[in-house]
Amino acid sequence: MIIFSLGERRVLGIDLGSLNIKIIEVIKNKDRFEVSNFGIIPIVNFKEIGSSSYILEENLSLVLKEFFKKTNIKAKEAIFNIQAPYLFPINFFVPLIPEKSLSQVIRFESQKQIPFSLDEIEIEYRYQTFQTESQQKQWLVFMTALPKNYLKKIENICKLINLRLKDSGSEYFNLEPFFFKKLGNIVAFDLGHSYSIVSLFKDGKTIYGNKISIRGYDFLDMLMNLTRFPEDKILDLVYNKGFQFLPEEREIQSVAVQFLDNIANLIKSEIEKIENKFLIKIEKIYWTGGLSILPGFKEGMLARLGLYEQEILQPFEIFQGRKFVNLGDKATLFSQSLGVVFRKLMS
Repeated sequence: MIIFSLGERRVLGIDLGSLNIKIIEVIKNKDRFEVSNFGIIPIVNFKEIGSSSYILEENLSLVLKEFFKKTNIKAKEAIFNIQAPYLFPINFFVPLIPEKSLSQVIRFESQKQIPFSLDEIEIEYRYQTFQTESQQKQWLVFMTALPKNYLKKIENICKLINLRLKDSGSEYFNLEPFFFKKLGNIVAFDLGHSYSIVSLFKDGKTIYGNKISIRGYDFLDMLMNLTRFPEDKILDLVYNKGFQFLPEEREIQSVAVQFLDNIANLIKSEIEKIENKFLIKIEKIYWTGGLSILPGFKEGMLARLGLYEQEILQPFEIFQGRKFVNLGDKATLFSQSLGVVFRKLMS
């Protein structure tokens, strides 16, 4: 049983996205979590940023400082979501050795598969027993490694804006709080603009994660090439209409249909790969990320992937707050920043 300390505590969850920065302020009071403030900071020149999937860290402190001036955020410490481009994800099996010996084996395995020494990385991992009809019981390990030099950059950003970096967490694990009560085999697809990730949950634990080649920038690029609209107008068009266009907009609609077809095909392929790798059947798909809330996305996936039960990931079972709850499906944009706050405060 987890015992919570008395008194109110405020902390920021920050997710440095590829098209925008998501920030939430959470008040933890005993066993209750309330979102008191939240916001999204747009990032311009998406094509330049999207070419590398990396946000220019030297500009972030200025952007965040300006945002804090305009809001009523009171928190003085922050927990950061660490994005997949900075992480090395690894899956491997270990014979059923005593559990107390696992940490040593995991550290040894990290040295074999990651081009950094143990002194240069932070590792995070999950493990559980795994068995199939044709395989004996063994340990299944999923691990991510983060170079410490990236954490140093985040620490420097925090110092410039008078924040204390309390902690950080891999985005492959940050959705776990929303699944810890859910049994079975579930996949969550976090569909972003410069990259996307898939996470596999077995009985509430992350056992696999990886980047996948779905990029919202590709859709934006296709529309820009077709319409010759400037970047800001294309973003407005996508935010307002998503994948739903009028019959007289058939050329744009054709691009939207093609893009949704491509997503569905990639999702099918990824699920098949996961099922073959772990000899399991996926029972449900959860969607999150910027692409998932665009008009027509949910309907488009239900039409193309109707064999699977599907749902937009919503964090309201854990996090409350009147204004926040009113976001509806759009609250999924904050899943990573909320997830990392919850699991780090609970650890």
